[in-house]
Amino acid sequence: MHPALVLFPLAASLLLLQDHASADCEPATCGNLTLRYPFWLGSGNQTSSPCGHPSFEIRCSDDRRRSVASLKGSSIHVLSIDYANYSFVASHTRVAAADGVCRTDFNMSVSIAISQFTISPRNRALCFLYNCTGGAAPIGPDEYVNATSSCRAPIYAYLGGAYYWDKPPAIATDGCTYTYFPVLGREPETMTAANYSQLLKDGFVLEWEAAGIGIGDCAASACNARGGKCRYDNATAAFQCLCPDGWRAAGLCGARTGHAAIPGKRVCGQCRLPCRVLAAARSNRGGGLPLPGV
Repeated sequence: MHPALVLFPLAASLLLLQDHASADCEPATCGNLTLRYPFWLGSGNQTSSPCGHPSFEIRCSDDRRRSVASLKGSSIHVLSIDYANYSFVASHTRVAAADGVCRTDFNMSVSIAISQFTISPRNRALCFLYNCTGGAAPIGPDEYVNATSSCRAPIYAYLGGAYYWDKPPAIATDGCTYTYFPVLGREPETMTAANYSQLLKDGFVLEWEAAGIGIGDCAASACNARGGKCRYDNATAAFQCLCPDGWRAAGLCGARTGHAAIPGKRVCGQCRLPCRVLAAARSNRGGGLPLPGV
């Protein structure tokens, strides 16, 4: 049998797989968000995708006639993404509601600790004090604000400096239990319970390190600039680039890769097939592949 008889169906299969990987990973939208590598639009039926790192899965749902983007369907909602600075603004559903101040009896750092993201020190630390001894307001050098509003028990708030997940703000608790939350680094005009509710609703900044978790730096890799598309290989837990002529681990589309070429032939594709075979397969999509001459 002529070798091309085997190469033709193989080439056609590879083209279908490459087109499928390319089409499925086109930028997606969820509300006003544009999702692209390393983020990807997933569902409860998926555990991984070549479109991005598993931790960057976004699930899109409708809530009161608006689209809501959440990390893997969790309580962390994504409000905006800054791809250039490897960060995004998120909120926690437990405290982002109108009565969120009343449900601040946990530390946000615990919710984020096991993820691939870190809470940015660009955030400020919003502290809440409750269960105070005798129910009295805390007394100290800091400026505490009564944030009780409609809560069942008294809660007092204090807006501190930069947020550090492993370093709680050093404030005078005066016999109270306290928690602290990251909020965007701006201060309300007047410090009232309503302002603190808005701070919780506006969310906080989360960051990621491309090199640290193997997703690569899509912009810096020159993958897109050379006609490729950024992808994530779940088998090797590493960044890859889908180049026009096949996969590249380094994302250098059009560069020499060290693959052995078939003597006398220009080669293309992941399996280094002769380009004339791939070209023939492309030209015959939708119909039967002609048998090559023997």
